[in-house]
Amino acid sequence: MAKLFPWDPWLELECMKEDMKRLVEDTTCVAPFPQGARRLAQFRPVADVLELTEGYLILVELPGLEREDVTLEVHGNELTLYGERKLHGNITGAAFHVLERSYGSFARRFSLPLDIDPSAVEASMKSGLLSVMVPKRPQGPRNRQINISLQD
Repeated sequence: MAKLFPWDPWLELECMKEDMKRLVEDTTCVAPFPQGARRLAQFRPVADVLELTEGYLILVELPGLEREDVTLEVHGNELTLYGERKLHGNITGAAFHVLERSYGSFARRFSLPLDIDPSAVEASMKSGLLSVMVPKRPQGPRNRQINISLQD
């Protein structure tokens, strides 16, 4: 018996996208003004990942954060960055008229290839730009001759 409506994976993905959108909209804070009924965004730093001959360079924009606000860890071949962007200054009793910048906890994970050296990862931060250098492991010769032993 033929189905009237064949299964469409793209339709399933579209439904899942709408469900996820609804979930995110229902769990974020509402803007303080009715005319600005937009939801406030959670802070998510943007990053660039470049492959160089000696390794991988990861650049992450962290405006307004100090190096003490950020934690960077390597677990196997995964680099994890997390921290929190807080509202600055003494603002108790303040009434916000416009609040466009995003705040809150964040986490970013970068999956790296198997040829990295996790013990040699270095990071530095200047003017809100985090630079992480993940060096590649030195590779031995790919070709070699293998001796064949004589078995008795």
